[in-house]
Amino acid sequence: MKIDLGAIFNEYYTELSNFLPQIITAIIVIVLFVLLGKLFYNILGKRIQRKWEDSIISNFVSQSVKWSFYAFGVIIALNIVGFGGVAGSLVAGAGIGAIVIGFAFKDIGENFLSGIILAIKRPFEIGDIIEVDSQKGKVEDLDLRLTHLRNFEGKDIYIPNATIIKNTLVNYTKDGFLRIDFSIGIAPECSLDVARELIMDYFGTNKEVLNTPAPYVLVKELGEFTTDLQVLFWVDIMSNKTLPDSYLGHTIRSKVIADIKGILDSNGIQMPSQVLEHKMYRDGEIRVSIPKEENSN
Repeated sequence: MKIDLGAIFNEYYTELSNFLPQIITAIIVIVLFVLLGKLFYNILGKRIQRKWEDSIISNFVSQSVKWSFYAFGVIIALNIVGFGGVAGSLVAGAGIGAIVIGFAFKDIGENFLSGIILAIKRPFEIGDIIEVDSQKGKVEDLDLRLTHLRNFEGKDIYIPNATIIKNTLVNYTKDGFLRIDFSIGIAPECSLDVARELIMDYFGTNKEVLNTPAPYVLVKELGEFTTDLQVLFWVDIMSNKTLPDSYLGHTIRSKVIADIKGILDSNGIQMPSQVLEHKMYRDGEIRVSIPKEENSN
């Protein structure tokens, strides 16, 4: 049996010629929707970005709409060329595929949704100092899967967004105020009122310590050879949060402790000294005992 290749070629050429306008129209539709998607992303997306400053949700919305334009363009093009059934199968398959992929990449999807929640709720901003799941540092970036922290040692930490959602989050710079405290011991024979007055006078001259909320000094413990004072004061760390050595007021705390010790020393307020008891027994032996302190740390 002889096959007429010329007739077959002419038949395919005729069908292709009749089908060519639909193909061209489908291509034009796809290009049009791609251009519309990019136009939306470049114009409206940037406007949303400016309106929602430092918010990743703006980028997510614009990206989602752009890809929605692409998907609609492909579906309409398939219908134009007569593949409406294929388009419907693609949509149905996309739904089933989304379920399968969702189970396969559960953690990725969980982090993705957590990123959207964080972007909407905004428990922190870029540059805030936070602590979550024993990790502490400054927020450098936030995307739809990870939160980027830089800790006090300069190490970059990437925390899955789902971890932040599931655990307790501490934001040290939400309002900029941070309370710092430390304990200092003085000898029992020294005046508590004088020591407290010297410390409070110092706070009045230190510009890094806030007047409101006011600092205060409390008697923490009374012991046999020490009286422990607890010193509490507030600082504003918003201006220092970009400096690694000033995170959480560590530098300020160190300076305040050193200054207060110097002031107390220069005014005769002595640090506690351990008491030794010397006892003379009949055998002539001298025994030294150290009293146990029951009420101090």
